[in-house]
Amino acid sequence: MIKLKSKNNLLLLSLGTLVLWGISTFLPKMALQSLSMESVLFYGAIGNMLVALPVLFFLKWRLEKDKKGIAIIACTSGFAVFSAMLYYYAIQLGPVATIVTITAMYPIVTLILARIFLKEKINLLQLLAIFMAMLSIVLLAR
Repeated sequence: MIKLKSKNNLLLLSLGTLVLWGISTFLPKMALQSLSMESVLFYGAIGNMLVALPVLFFLKWRLEKDKKGIAIIACTSGFAVFSAMLYYYAIQLGPVATIVTITAMYPIVTLILARIFLKEKINLLQLLAIFMAMLSIVLLAR
């Protein structure tokens, strides 16, 4: 497993993720201009495999094996594929800017699940932010 030398890189890593996710949620709209949703989904899966194989070689085929962890990540993959399918259908039907903004509210779900299952605290400011985000979804949907 790769270990980070410092937690000071948290902001840089988060910003990198933000930029790459932003690009990866925009590009399918362009692909859907010339490919069907099913083709975009398939080629996306092939792209994931092309990234996974070098990781496997880097680890010298020594993956950790824990049934619970594997089951959880298998469910994660299923949710990722199904959500990609829903997202591709949505951006076929509507403007990518609106759909990305609405779907970008997914951290609200994450925050609620973290509170329920991991007992993480939610402060008053976070509750206010959740309410404002939900209100923004309603306003965007109109």
